[in-house]
Amino acid sequence: MRTQSQYLEEINRLLADYLKEIENSDLKPLSAQVYQVQSKNFVRWINGEFTPGEVKKSKRQAQERAGEN
Repeated sequence: MRTQSQYLEEINRLLADYLKEIENSDLKPLSAQVYQVQSKNFVRWINGEFTPGEVKKSKRQAQERAGEN
């Protein structure tokens, strides 16, 4: 998915605000990390820079290739 740059600028500004809120919250470190990673991945997805499951897929393919050798 690709989002128009005018909207993406505002989304990135809001993401930065959201990440600051997470840092200033009383969330446990692992919970905060999950919130941060997922929100960053969403913004990457709307900018066409992220495909859900792609890392897992490439790891699985590498393991399958290694198993063939």
